[in-house]
Amino acid sequence: MSGASKTETQAAAADEEGLAQALIGRGLLTREELEQCAAAPGGARGPRALLARLVRAGFLTAHQAERALQESALLVNQQIPGYQMLQKIGQGFTGTVYKARQLSMDRLVAVKVLQRQMAAKPGFLERFTREAHLAAKLSSNNVVQAIDVGSAGTIHYFVMEYVEGTTIQQELDKGKVYGEHEAVEIVLQIAQALQQAHRRQLVHRDIKPANIILTPEGIAKLADLGMARDTADRDLARAEKGMALGTPFYISPEQVRGREDIDSRADIYSLGATFYHMVTGRPPFPGPGVDAVLRAHLQEELTPPDHLNTTLSSGLGEVVEFMMAKDRSQRYRTPDDLILDLECLLNGEPPRLARERIAAALAESEQDEADEEDEPAASEAEGMSVVWLIVLGALLAVSAAINVVLLLR
Repeated sequence: MSGASKTETQAAAADEEGLAQALIGRGLLTREELEQCAAAPGGARGPRALLARLVRAGFLTAHQAERALQESALLVNQQIPGYQMLQKIGQGFTGTVYKARQLSMDRLVAVKVLQRQMAAKPGFLERFTREAHLAAKLSSNNVVQAIDVGSAGTIHYFVMEYVEGTTIQQELDKGKVYGEHEAVEIVLQIAQALQQAHRRQLVHRDIKPANIILTPEGIAKLADLGMARDTADRDLARAEKGMALGTPFYISPEQVRGREDIDSRADIYSLGATFYHMVTGRPPFPGPGVDAVLRAHLQEELTPPDHLNTTLSSGLGEVVEFMMAKDRSQRYRTPDDLILDLECLLNGEPPRLARERIAAALAESEQDEADEEDEPAASEAEGMSVVWLIVLGALLAVSAAINVVLLLR
């Protein structure tokens, strides 16, 4: 049996065991009945196979089995002590998110459960736990708060604040294009979350519309620290060197290159790309495929957002272009600097730092032009000097010849 097949079989057996325990806990099955329906050696394993055996043995009706299969994920994850699973609210590559009730506090929470197949793979469980610990370092109204992390048997879970609302991505998928004022307010709140992360030496590395939740009260919250990293973690940085970690439409050029020294300026770039999408209705570099999009982040010139949406102010366009400079040394240095310009936009003022950058670029360009104009003049002067030297040399030669003739006479 291959390693992958063995892992899948183990995961199926674990899911079957979890469902069996849940059925026993609900009084739908006894341990004696479970033992009578044990799988034959080499037989099929998993929730569906278990339920089929229970129906054949007459311990469950077909209707009960069908309902149990539909609710199998909830039934299995009811085994997390202290939490009552209510409904599935999300599904990702590595885990499933449930709306749940924390019984001790009688409050709603979100519980992310790592898929058993992922937990069996090297590094995934460590990464899952690291996400929870990094989230716990951030105390901000604009970050989804971490509550608990742990394991219950084969179940690995991460409990976090339950946020009622919709993501920016969901709104964009409906065709929404954000107005300037609303977009600036949302981006300012996420910049404040990045400010807290920067002060704690954390970089998110996956800022995108799908990771920004907007509550009915208008509070923007940054979610999913699955790719976050402590900038002081040099071992992880070296291990990930050369890997393009991020979401293609919003990834920074240095992440595309797999640089080891990623910092908060990468998050500023990704937030700029998100800002661009919000106010124009399209990503900054749509591209026909992932490779084309990544290449565009590295090489293609950005079309200013106010050129696509002419209702936007030039100041907003300047801020986005500053955020998305390909050379990170030409971007806002920190989230604090970005916040300053976003607050200027909200107050109807031109963005101070972006304007200073433009003025400096213009001055540099004018200086370059002046230097270019001076070069021909200098060359012409040098040429004239050479001509005069030749003429002077010729006159001296003639004078010397005349003196020689006179001397001979």
